[in-house]
Amino acid sequence: MLTKEEKDLLKSRIGTSILEYRNKRRKRRLGYIVSTAAAIAILVISINYTSGFYNNSSKIKDYVHTTDLDIHNNGDVKLVLNEKEEIKITESSSSITYSSTGDELDINSSKKVAQSSKNTFNTIIVPYGKRTKITLSEGTKVWLNSGSKLTYPVTFNGDKREVHLIGEAIFDVRHNAEQPFYVVTNDYDIKVLGTVFNVSSYEDDSYTSTALERGSVEIKYQGNSIFGKSRIKIKPGTLAVYNSKVKGMKTSKVDVAKYMAWRDGKFIFKKQRMDLIIKKLSRYYNVNISIESEELKSQTFSGHLDLKESIEKVIEVIKQSTDLKYKIENGKFVIN
Repeated sequence: MLTKEEKDLLKSRIGTSILEYRNKRRKRRLGYIVSTAAAIAILVISINYTSGFYNNSSKIKDYVHTTDLDIHNNGDVKLVLNEKEEIKITESSSSITYSSTGDELDINSSKKVAQSSKNTFNTIIVPYGKRTKITLSEGTKVWLNSGSKLTYPVTFNGDKREVHLIGEAIFDVRHNAEQPFYVVTNDYDIKVLGTVFNVSSYEDDSYTSTALERGSVEIKYQGNSIFGKSRIKIKPGTLAVYNSKVKGMKTSKVDVAKYMAWRDGKFIFKKQRMDLIIKKLSRYYNVNISIESEELKSQTFSGHLDLKESIEKVIEVIKQSTDLKYKIENGKFVIN
């Protein structure tokens, strides 16, 4: 039999245990509520972020997707105005400069064209074998490489400046902290305030890349996380490469000069695969070049190529330091 003191002690311990159990349940319940609220907050933030991501580029993307302007042509550079008027530019290298008001543009410093509407988009299409430099109405300079298309407003209104790029371009963006500049591609968007960088976003490549020479940029892309959208900021001397198939982004330190060299009529390669080099040359010169040897495709080449020379001379330079051999059949280069 328990004594009265032992019974009182037992009751006290039981009461304490019950109280501790109830407190633990309250804490668990509170923790569940807090964690649930946190999850909801993260979800709301993610939804707002994703919504903002799409809103940044919806207007110009909608325009690009609803206009049928073929980039795959082998003729002249084409400047398409809002009124569906097309201006053909025959030179292999050309320049277009917009006035600050956007009501007039100058082509190759020799032809002036009036714009009847400033609240619209223009599109420049640069076929393989051609290059074009554009100075936009707000002062940003864009160098477009072969096989590229740029869509842009005649004048930039609102709280941001947006352009849409397919292909490759170098941007020298005029600084304006109150009106950031966006380069919209099919894979990701780039936000800048004032900087110099290269973007490569060809439709037949499996990647989109940005090489930053000066300033800083923020890249927003479709990630593989639960929330979908991701963003990174890169510093000068950085290359960011996005693979749309795996939705992965990789960054590395690089010599940015080799990504800018085509603007000055050069290619600079360092241990670059031969098939990638040939692809770039084919675009630049607008010639058909094929590699028959699978082994040669993975062989690498390092050196400078002068793009002011003919394609034959450029291939001869590569031939001097590789196992490359070639023949010309009906105007096509066959490498083996």
